Amino acid sequence: MIDRTLRFTAVIAFAGLLSACVSAPPLAPAGRLAATGDAHVTLDRDWSDVTKLFAHRAVKTHILSLDGVLLNRLYVSEGLMPADPLMVNPARGDAPTAPAPRGKADMSLSEQMEFVANSVAALDYQKVETSDPQPVSVGGAHGVRFAFTARTGDGLNMRGLAQAVPSKGKSYYIVYIAPAEHYYAASLKNATAVMDSETLP
Repeated sequence: MIDRTLRFTAVIAFAGLLSACVSAPPLAPAGRLAATGDAHVTLDRDWSDVTKLFAHRAVKTHILSLDGVLLNRLYVSEGLMPADPLMVNPARGDAPTAPAPRGKADMSLSEQMEFVANSVAALDYQKVETSDPQPVSVGGAHGVRFAFTARTGDGLNMRGLAQAVPSKGKSYYIVYIAPAEHYYAASLKNATAVMDSETLP
């Protein structure tokens, strides 16, 4: 228990150091999130748009945070085609030797869940496991919302909530991830509100 607390404290300290070393990311104010292609979500509070902090990233996915990129992240994708990645490892990019996961055409909802899990694992999270799939409907399109757990290489337990909705040949994803201790629960209602607000063309 002590070792886990020390690791968690180290993550918080590093997050504070990281935020002090870079300029403040632009605000994503409460209201409709701009620049998400043909998908639209509404933020119930101000977030920070940390997308451009990642030199290597999936070009059709926006990344938001409330407390810093190590403490919580919300990935909001545009409509993805099978060739489009959802997440790209920021350290190694989308190199041929370690390509970011891609989906495929006409994925089932269980395959959508697997694609999200593989995408999270590509960020160097370990033991990514999905659970509790629940049906969702967004503008008549049927999708799935589900929980997942993961672990960092340093042994920090992470929790997440994801939503995947296929519509008109594209797939739309919203993925929330944060440390299981405190941060996941602290911002879960805000992440859920974004998922609940999604509208599709």
